[in-house]
Amino acid sequence: MNLKRMHSSSVVIDDNGVLILGDSGSGKSDLALRLIDNGATLISDDISICRKNSNNIYLHCPPEIKGLLEVREIGIITVPFVERIKLRLVVSLKSKNNERFPKDNSFRILGIKIPLIIIEGKNSSAVAKIKVKLNEIRETI
Repeated sequence: MNLKRMHSSSVVIDDNGVLILGDSGSGKSDLALRLIDNGATLISDDISICRKNSNNIYLHCPPEIKGLLEVREIGIITVPFVERIKLRLVVSLKSKNNERFPKDNSFRILGIKIPLIIIEGKNSSAVAKIKVKLNEIRETI
């Protein structure tokens, strides 16, 4: 199997795909909106399609929701979007994460290991933490 649908939001930051995972109401769409406000572009909201190609995972959007983003208290809005972006980072949203110095984490999708960070998505520093981690990942490529 080379395809997996995931309950998630996904964005691209400087050609780096970011997959945002979390329970319903954890702030996936809200974090995606804040990342978009900081220069990211939407890949998908609510459901992301992960496709394996060689040793990489690429992010896509189901056709019926392309360019749609749920903004609580406003509704569903249309925003620019892109597809077929290489996944570089998985962000897992937790309501409490008190680990000051977490070990290196990874998340396995379709047999491919992807760097993972676990953060409180509703914190004002969430966007900065994602950008810092992406910079760290870029330095190792």
